[in-house]
Amino acid sequence: MSPITALKKKRKKAESNSTALGGVVGGNLEQAQRENVGDALIDEKIKLKPKESLHVMIQLKAMLTAGVPLLAALRTLIEHANTPASERVLVRITTIVEGGHDLSHAFRCMPNCFESYVVHLVAAGEQAGALDEALDRSIELLDNQIKLGGKIKAALTYPGFLMFMTTVMTTGILYFLVPKFESLMMKKPDQLPWTTKLVLSASQTLRAQPEIVIGAMVAVVIAVVFLMKSKRSRGAMFDIISHVPIIGDLIFKAYLSRSVGTLALTLESGVPILTGLEHARQVSQLPRLQAHWERTGAFVRDGQPMYTALQGEKLPPALVQMIVAGESSGSLDTSLRKAAEFLDRETQAALNAFTSLLGPATVVIAGGVVGFIVVSLMTPILTMAKFVG
Repeated sequence: MSPITALKKKRKKAESNSTALGGVVGGNLEQAQRENVGDALIDEKIKLKPKESLHVMIQLKAMLTAGVPLLAALRTLIEHANTPASERVLVRITTIVEGGHDLSHAFRCMPNCFESYVVHLVAAGEQAGALDEALDRSIELLDNQIKLGGKIKAALTYPGFLMFMTTVMTTGILYFLVPKFESLMMKKPDQLPWTTKLVLSASQTLRAQPEIVIGAMVAVVIAVVFLMKSKRSRGAMFDIISHVPIIGDLIFKAYLSRSVGTLALTLESGVPILTGLEHARQVSQLPRLQAHWERTGAFVRDGQPMYTALQGEKLPPALVQMIVAGESSGSLDTSLRKAAEFLDRETQAALNAFTSLLGPATVVIAGGVVGFIVVSLMTPILTMAKFVG
């Protein structure tokens, strides 16, 4: 027996002894796996774009399906890497795998290259001996994520441009137009409505300290960009937004579909249900969704059906019904697969609703801002003209 095989068997035996009944739900599986890998192997400096990660996994899955051994496939992909970043990532993966670690551990060592759900899916596939199927499901989920992100970016292009132009117009009105009416209105400042006082105050602040105002606006934009690039900040922000109507429904269903699909794949691959629930919890990312899976794991560990933990929760009724039918018929994995496909369609419907309302909502906001300034300026002028007449 080779040293690498002995090391893998020893590690799998230790994992099976520490995860009774198929896994400990509620524990931090990702942290434990990170400790097994070793902090020295983790490299957060290596980054890979989602499309590049997708291309690497597609090539790797194709070679594994063709019967090429994992290390041979990785070495071949290094020679045919499309970008320098992909080559660096493949070299790193090959080095880690040659050191006796699994492919999922190699993926986990590069958190800025592969999504967490890809890591968990690959780990489940390796445990069940279905690595090619796990890569196939990971490719499907990542491709859907890229397409969903592209649709959201396309939907945000017009509203973003409209809000930018509204900001420019509002700044121009406050800086150039409002001062022309200021001397007339300030003759009787006590009789001005509060809206007019607010507009005049904003104009005076902008003209007195333009560098501070513009600097604050730039700082807000930079902060938003930084939050979107940080996975931890983006996750916290998504958790807050997930409670907002329409867009929150879109985010919640997208993460729910991902976690249900992960659970379906793990069960189809023969992985114990508690381990599958832990993978689903890690993949879901949203705290309130993770609480659902933790509660479900506790019920299952106590010998109760999974659907009893989901009843009464704010989940799609169709999902609960499919789980009930699957557990009753002994085909839970198939029912979960259908539920994941159903949630994918629900996510698409939520995206369509969001994009259809986003444009008109942006127009209303832009018109409301400009209209507020115009009405605030015209109200005292019309009042004075009435008394003069």
